[in-house]
Amino acid sequence: MWIEAIVMPRENDSRPYRPAPRRDRSAVYKAGCNESLEFHGTVVNYLQANQLMNAVKWVSEPGSLPVVTLRCHQRVLDLLRKAPEFEAGQSLSLELQS
Repeated sequence: MWIEAIVMPRENDSRPYRPAPRRDRSAVYKAGCNESLEFHGTVVNYLQANQLMNAVKWVSEPGSLPVVTLRCHQRVLDLLRKAPEFEAGQSLSLELQS
């Protein structure tokens, strides 16, 4: 059975919070897109290294936030949850009836 999983990078809470310096919005957007592209590659590399791609039906494209959505089997989500570099969860499915 296919489920939809959402994967984000695990936050490192060891560094103290410091507000980011004010930057131009286009620079912030570009930095977010670069971070998203890098994170997308990290997730895909993890799936390939663990031979999980046959249990993945679909992977979202990189956007402006470091978030990857997968259509996968439950065991993929279970392994992503155990990986120290990721926070992963299942998205809520809505069954529509007419």
